Amino acid sequence: MEILSGINRVCKDSQGGVKKIYLFPFVKYSRSQIELNNNILIAFPSTEVFEFEVVGDLGVTQSMSENDGGKFFDISFDVLIDGHIEINKFLKKDFRAVVLDRLDNYRLLGCFNGLTCNSINKTTGSNKSDFNGFKLSFEGQEIKEAPFFYDLEIITGADNDFLLQEDGSFLLQEDGFKIIL
Repeated sequence: MEILSGINRVCKDSQGGVKKIYLFPFVKYSRSQIELNNNILIAFPSTEVFEFEVVGDLGVTQSMSENDGGKFFDISFDVLIDGHIEINKFLKKDFRAVVLDRLDNYRLLGCFNGLTCNSINKTTGSNKSDFNGFKLSFEGQEIKEAPFFYDLEIITGADNDFLLQEDGSFLLQEDGFKIIL
């Protein structure tokens, strides 16, 4: 492939980072139950998700690699949890995660293969202003980049019984009501 042009910086006021993260156990679904249009998630089985407040700066890393098996994306991120929970239930379990970034984009991490919590660290810090809690590190590997979606209800199932258009928006009747499947 030839490089035919350069790319200018599109927006100088975009902000990096994650506002919220939602975790839920990995359940193996058939590929027909998870529908994508390009890289937009348009259908997912109804799932209960658990919201975690983001403490400090959290970033998600997706790096594309290639080996004898083809191209794949390595996904990794850390979650800082402030408080007391049964932390041992996270280690070596499979999860999916939804991240909401500071630009209000939702992404589904571990869409087809899941994520594993590989390490848990407890830190108390050395100063009064230091973080005191748990750091959970998640990793996964997918064939495709983590898909975007526009509304958490695609995952939670609140609006999964309505007809969607190819762009992920609802098909509406003349009176503005959604068309029920």
